Amino acid sequence: MESRVPPSTIVQGNTFFPDVPPVLAGSLALVFSVGLYFPGYLSFDSAFQFWQARTGHFSNQSPVVMTALWQAVNALWPSPAAMLTLHFLAYWTGLVLLALQFWDRNLPRVAFILGIGFLPPAFVIMGHLWTDASLIAAMTLAFGLTVTGLVERRPFALALAAPLILYSGAVRHNSLLALIPLAMLWAQAVFEALPARRGAPSVIRRRFSVAAIAVLAVAASFGFGRTLDLALARERVSTWALVAGWDLAAISVRTGTMVVPAFARTPGLTLDQLRQQYTPLTNVPVFIGDEHVRYGMDGEVYSDEELRRLRAAWLATIAAHPWSYAAHRADVTAKLFGRYDGDLEGLFFSPTVVPYRDNPPAEAALWNLRDRYAELVRATRGWLIFMPALYLAIAAGVSLWAWPRKDSLTGRIALAAAGSGLLLVLPLTIAAPSAELRYSGWLFVSSIIGLAACGARITRAGRRR
Repeated sequence: MESRVPPSTIVQGNTFFPDVPPVLAGSLALVFSVGLYFPGYLSFDSAFQFWQARTGHFSNQSPVVMTALWQAVNALWPSPAAMLTLHFLAYWTGLVLLALQFWDRNLPRVAFILGIGFLPPAFVIMGHLWTDASLIAAMTLAFGLTVTGLVERRPFALALAAPLILYSGAVRHNSLLALIPLAMLWAQAVFEALPARRGAPSVIRRRFSVAAIAVLAVAASFGFGRTLDLALARERVSTWALVAGWDLAAISVRTGTMVVPAFARTPGLTLDQLRQQYTPLTNVPVFIGDEHVRYGMDGEVYSDEELRRLRAAWLATIAAHPWSYAAHRADVTAKLFGRYDGDLEGLFFSPTVVPYRDNPPAEAALWNLRDRYAELVRATRGWLIFMPALYLAIAAGVSLWAWPRKDSLTGRIALAAAGSGLLLVLPLTIAAPSAELRYSGWLFVSSIIGLAACGARITRAGRRR
């Protein structure tokens, strides 16, 4: 039981503003982050997306919502650094907002901001212009605004969180599930921020109202992403075909029988060649080379009829060889959540700017520190702190702690944050196209936010809790 001074309160008779140290810490961290990574790392996927933002020739290879946002900020500042800055601005702002609500003392606030903000796996991902980094940024700020609205009953903060919720559910193919716990927390905050009506609603009615608001928020996010995709994408591909082709190649290798349909591979591809190409680390090798599985893009786009046949072959093969499929997916999952100490650096991070078509040459780094930082990351990438399984365990532990306390502020916030990260990675066990660190990006941040919430001193402004 404790009361706290609302974060916005100024100490009377003193020129000291309680919120200055955490805001200053977040501001300095923002400047340092942009300066360190400037203008931002662009892997092939990022370089292709930047080209789309520049030319307006959108593809649905990645969800178009980030490309549309990138096009808007690029019009104001024609550089990848514009999107990098926007990501870090949202990221550090969200952490500052959470810190201001979690504690009423500046030492734990600053420790929280810098401790989570510079968490190695999350900070590595944030230096890239990936949809994964965009999801981390949007979700962090959305959580910060939602918690502010929940704790202080501020409708304006909740209104600001709404477009971020729409964006977050649309920016990654698997982010809609991760949105559900945040939408539930936001719906609870909206319900409690509404003007009180005569007579308290029953528990059942209250829960129904919260669930209805959350369902509408998630549905709106899905509809928003789908509408943008249909309106903007000029080049349409089926990204699930990459997963299907990779799964079929894996089953072929494990069963010793070529199960990749003839129309889905080049005529000369043999089982021995497939054995040499296949790896559970990434799907890329089976789609390249003179003989390969068709990857469904560029000059190898599948027709609608071929997609139907591929889907049927994929599902039928999994049903016929369930143990081979399960072994393949278990191997991918183990590498996805395990240590990143192998030779394929691209699975971990991509400290470069890949040239693509007429994209402008890479801008010079602001500091030589960037190269030294990249070497440090390479030297430490096998460390436990980078292993997603650690954060899975943290999120699971937080969820177990928070569930019996879900009626308290700390319990609700901790459960929402940890649950969001767990739901992000759940679909990866059956749909991950490779074992890349970035796929667990939001899990890193959300699990530690949830852990911090367990020990936070959260009370509603102006009342004891």
